[in-house]
Amino acid sequence: MIDTHLHFWDLDTYQHQGWFQDKPILQRSWLPPDLKPEFDACGVTSGVIIEAGKDDHALNLWWLELAEKYEYIGAAVLGCTLEHPNLVAWLDEYGQSPYFVGLRSNPTGDPQGWSSNAATQRGLAALAERDLSLDLLVGHNAFAAVAEIAAAYPTLRIILDHCAHPPMREGNLRVWATALEPLVAYPNIQIKYSSLLLYSYPDSEEARLRGVTDFLFSRFGVGRMMWGSNWPVELLGGSYWDALTAMSSCAEPLSGEERQALFHDNAARFYRVQTPEQH
Repeated sequence: MIDTHLHFWDLDTYQHQGWFQDKPILQRSWLPPDLKPEFDACGVTSGVIIEAGKDDHALNLWWLELAEKYEYIGAAVLGCTLEHPNLVAWLDEYGQSPYFVGLRSNPTGDPQGWSSNAATQRGLAALAERDLSLDLLVGHNAFAAVAEIAAAYPTLRIILDHCAHPPMREGNLRVWATALEPLVAYPNIQIKYSSLLLYSYPDSEEARLRGVTDFLFSRFGVGRMMWGSNWPVELLGGSYWDALTAMSSCAEPLSGEERQALFHDNAARFYRVQTPEQH
């Protein structure tokens, strides 16, 4: 299996700690050796770093160093706002590493203005020109704008993190599903099959999760989805094993070939994950 959503930080150097000040379990350094026992216990062979801080050049370079150092880290998605004046120079520098595969960065401002923001469009074009992916963590209010991006940049590989951010606690999944449905028409949009344990906590019964996963399997199809743990943030909802078990249980109706695609093959292709043998 390939885990496509991992976060790492070292408290001695991490300058973005504000978001977890009210989450004691996260208030420590989280590094690849902390994760390796979870990988071994669950049969995970490789993982993808996802940014945990925007516009921090040194931090981005450090994540690439981690990918280089640890054979079970096969790719890195870095953090930089699309409109940043140094974006192009940084992309070219990061591109010297075979582990750099994309950015996680929501466009700046109201989604209705993304298509008219020249700086945003320059950033999106820079990603597309370099065959880099774009991770987005957005709510259903931005789905129409995401569709505009997908249409304008058909070669840009876009992935909606955490099962497209379903509002499970708010209880308005119908609004979410209605807004998400049109995105099925854009083949360059993928879904990160991740974080439902945290999104549903403390009510994570399988029947409740299946309301989201069955919709995604039937509309987008397994060929456009890939599993990720959201470790260590997902620990707020349960253990690594708990999170994997929840997502695996929802995938039980799939065939063996579909599960292989969901938990490994799609990720290897989308993120161009370096195998341990390639380190």
